[in-house]
Amino acid sequence: MKKKLLFSIFSAFSIMVCGQDVPQGFTTGENKVIYKVEQSNPTGKQVEEGSLVFARFQISFNDSIVMSNLNQPATTPTFLVTKQNNVFKGDLMDAMLLMKDKEDYTFAFPKDSMAKAQPLPNDFEGFVYYRIKIDSICSYEDFVKTQQARADSLQKIEQEKINQYLKDNNWEEKNVEGVYIKELAKGNGEKATQGDNVKIHYIGQLLDGKIFDTSIEDVAKENNLYNEHRKYLPLEFKIGAGQMIPGFEIAARQMNKGSKCMVLIPSSFAYRDRDMGAIPPYSPLIFTMEMIDIERATK
Repeated sequence: MKKKLLFSIFSAFSIMVCGQDVPQGFTTGENKVIYKVEQSNPTGKQVEEGSLVFARFQISFNDSIVMSNLNQPATTPTFLVTKQNNVFKGDLMDAMLLMKDKEDYTFAFPKDSMAKAQPLPNDFEGFVYYRIKIDSICSYEDFVKTQQARADSLQKIEQEKINQYLKDNNWEEKNVEGVYIKELAKGNGEKATQGDNVKIHYIGQLLDGKIFDTSIEDVAKENNLYNEHRKYLPLEFKIGAGQMIPGFEIAARQMNKGSKCMVLIPSSFAYRDRDMGAIPPYSPLIFTMEMIDIERATK
């Protein structure tokens, strides 16, 4: 009864435009898109079919916000606008085509239509609202060219960066199968071998010292990486199973229980030309690794 009453109150604040319920302050435009202009930019570049849009957005079920990154600048493409992705007439793809660069719109999608695009709560009634703030627009082709040029530039200077890092940090070079290893503490027993299950605590960082991942809770908290939903335990994997980047496994095979080392891994033994967010293409990586335990493979 309460939910029906709330929906009745919400509906009372709607008006009829072209025979369709539309929330107060919204307009029905081309392709039945229901929208409200929060900020316009008449001279901005128009979103077109095939545009890559860098945008911030917020999703609300009626007046309940379920997701928002409006305060975070868009550094990667958010939407590829193409009618091939159309789910219903007046959907997000049609909506984006109304916008220009640096504009801010809120779109209202009726429950019955939006249910075709995403799961909704069974008792949900009303509108799903998407607020979109566009930071920039480019074509897919231009984006690919820019990314390739960036990757090519990074690849050319990678070895120079590695050599400079080794020199600046007085690293006594020990090149093992293409990666550079510095021993920090000796352990006991035999080294890990093919098929062994190992447990390793690690800290991963870029050459500039920025830490991008760790299995150690205190380090995560100190570097604003802490995730309360993650268990901070030693990383477990099997040697030779292909579960890790090659450079990490090469270093693990040089370690015995209780040992600790630093390893500098060229991108050819890590993520190569892939953009991993916190790890740009052609990035050498540094891991501080501690072998917590080795479980010998069953013969």
